[in-house]
Formats: sequence, structure tokens, C-alpha cells
Amino acid sequence: MAPELVNDLPEDPRAWVPRPGGGEFLPRLFDTLTGVIVNLNRYRKPGVLGRHLHGSPVYAYTIEGTWRYKEHDWVAKPGSFVFETPGEVHTLVVDEATMVGFFVWMGGYQIYDENDNIIGAQNVLSLIDVCDQHYRECGLGADYVRQFIR
Repeated sequence: MAPELVNDLPEDPRAWVPRPGGGEFLPRLFDTLTGVIVNLNRYRKPGVLGRHLHGSPVYAYTIEGTWRYKEHDWVAKPGSFVFETPGEVHTLVVDEATMVGFFVWMGGYQIYDENDNIIGAQNVLSLIDVCDQHYRECGLGADYVRQFIR
């Protein structure tokens, strides 16, 4: 199969899907066969993506602003590349007004409360559903999410 241009960066701000903790999620690719998710994360104000654990590696490239994991002493800034090994509970923190990062990950993640109890989970299929619901509700339509699915 030849390489393909999957999609261009949408100009419509409704394409960004609100996420818990004050962030927004812009899907670039949902690979339903392998479970790979490629997305942009954006925070336009300080926020926190609660405690979670990925079962597979996460690759992140910081485009704008800064972010960190509460459990570590580093700060990712524009140009920083983060390789996250699987199996560690961590908390993504954005302390400044703006952050944009490009993330590639697979297999989903578990969400934990402050007592290390699993309180939720997300994967490629559940995130497709979250995005589909948002696109329907905001007026982009029932087929909008399909452009990201492979």
C-alpha cells in the first residue's frame, strides 16, 4: 500500500475535542487494527490530566509551551521529545497558559484515583466514540470522525 495523506490540520476549532482536566484532543489517526492513536493535545490554560497508566510506550513531541509529569523532575518544552515507558502511573501537568504536543501511543490507558484504584479506561475504540459524540453534538456531523479512522 502506498503512503497516503491521511488528513490536513482542520481549521474549524470544533475539531478539538474537550478532555478531562482542561485539555483538548485533536485526533490525527485512529488505527483500529493495531490500536495506535496519533493526536495533538492542547491546553489553552493550566490544567491536569489525572493519574493514568499506559500499557504500551508513548512518544510525545512538544510543539508549544511546557508540560511535565508530576512524578518526575523534568519539564518538556518546545522541541522536547519524551519517551514514556509503559507501566508507570503518572499525572500530566500544564502549569502555563498554552501547551501543544504531538503524541503517538497504543493500547489505551487506565485511569486511577488518588488511592490507586482503577476508575476508568480509554483505548482507540472508546476515544473514537468520545470524538464521534463531540462531533455530532457540535454540528460537524456523524461522519466527521471517519476521516481519522484506518
